[in-house]
Amino acid sequence: MPGGPDQPRDARGRWTKGKTAGGAVAAALVAGFVAAANGADVTTSIGTALDTAASESSADAATTSSRDAAKKGNEEEAWQRMALKRLYRDVKHELRCAVQSFGQVQQFFVTHPCDKLDQIVYAFRDAKGDDIVGTVMWVRMPSSGDATQLKQVEDVYGTGDVTPLITQVLGVTGIKFTGQHYKARLDGPLFVISETEPLHGRASDEELLEVATVLDVLPPL
Repeated sequence: MPGGPDQPRDARGRWTKGKTAGGAVAAALVAGFVAAANGADVTTSIGTALDTAASESSADAATTSSRDAAKKGNEEEAWQRMALKRLYRDVKHELRCAVQSFGQVQQFFVTHPCDKLDQIVYAFRDAKGDDIVGTVMWVRMPSSGDATQLKQVEDVYGTGDVTPLITQVLGVTGIKFTGQHYKARLDGPLFVISETEPLHGRASDEELLEVATVLDVLPPL
């Protein structure tokens, strides 16, 4: 899975230095003046830039609100706040980590068996009619140290994964989890992984990461 420096992220999972609403407006003004310098109308350019900043701020607020609901276990409320319709949900309990994984992640489980693995598979439809598949997996390790080591392996792109059960559960083929819409977190000995991919339509990378960000904070089963 992809990883990066230990740097804060914003609500969409992007690297950030603590962007504020004021910073977004300032950036919009700069973008508007740059566009004007290149020949565009000043008022139109700045207005368009400010509209874009307002739209991004609104999307960030919706994701934050959805995460707050998800943390409390209010799934339906979380999806409503993101304008998502849940099409499907299936829960798989007590999966075997070494079997339900591949690559270096699987090798890690061979020498560091997990205590428990649960997974939920979802299918959503957004307001534009695009369909999204997602999964969240809770891996409980014997200790916090084991969970930290697992995350270090999992976070590196190309090292394998705990396998999402999308094909087995939904019966659809051709879906490849790329690791581009991936979130992970530690909670003591618990390691949580969430991933999303488009199913039908053209859901953006940004939207897919937002959904993964919300899935990742759901309480464990």
